[in-house]
Amino acid sequence: MAKIQLDDIKAEIEKDGWKLISTEYKNLDTIMEFVCSEGHQVFAPWKKIRMRRECPFCKDNPYKEIKLESIPKKKGSFRVLGLDQATKRSGFSIFEDKKLIKYGYFDAPENTDEIARDHRIKEWMMSIISTFEIDFVGIEGIQYEQNYGVTTFQTLARLQGILMETCFARDIAFEVCPTNTWRAHCGVKGRSRSDKKTSMKSLVKQWYDVSVNDDCADAIGIGKFVSDRNFPQKEIVQWE
Repeated sequence: MAKIQLDDIKAEIEKDGWKLISTEYKNLDTIMEFVCSEGHQVFAPWKKIRMRRECPFCKDNPYKEIKLESIPKKKGSFRVLGLDQATKRSGFSIFEDKKLIKYGYFDAPENTDEIARDHRIKEWMMSIISTFEIDFVGIEGIQYEQNYGVTTFQTLARLQGILMETCFARDIAFEVCPTNTWRAHCGVKGRSRSDKKTSMKSLVKQWYDVSVNDDCADAIGIGKFVSDRNFPQKEIVQWE
């Protein structure tokens, strides 16, 4: 069997409006960089892309009013990605200079083992960081809850580590945000977990006039918390 060449990959994906960014190919499992037909950056092995041109952003998203095209970044602006990560559904929000510009969620593929799901989430995160030119990432801190159990806690701990390593590898600053801390910053009320989820959704509706699910609401809260804390202050110049 002839060895696959970069030109072969390029010719194949261009038929579907995709572009190849990577300049090196080693094997089918090598993570490569592509741009989908809608302009989103996608990081995935050729083994996956040659079977199906799947972009994390172009998959079905319930928030149809939120266009999935990338948004040009203003010169000198500061973008924050807020993540409410989970092994199945992860909410995300993007703030630019403290302004919410995008939100949604990503569903990890079912019928796969935990490692495969973690890898898919990592690919999705790499794509969103590159596509939207993220400067800072807020990752929700995990906390042990009795209704979760030890196994779920260990799974979430592993996923948190993967997300932290991804930020480090992409040279992106990040912060792990304790749940109680970002909720207090946002003014979340309630005693039970359900009450707090409802409170956060109400706050999002009040602030941005959008109705979202639990995952997106928490991601927006995390993004707001990180954006408020890390937005670069403009230097004040006093003229004499």
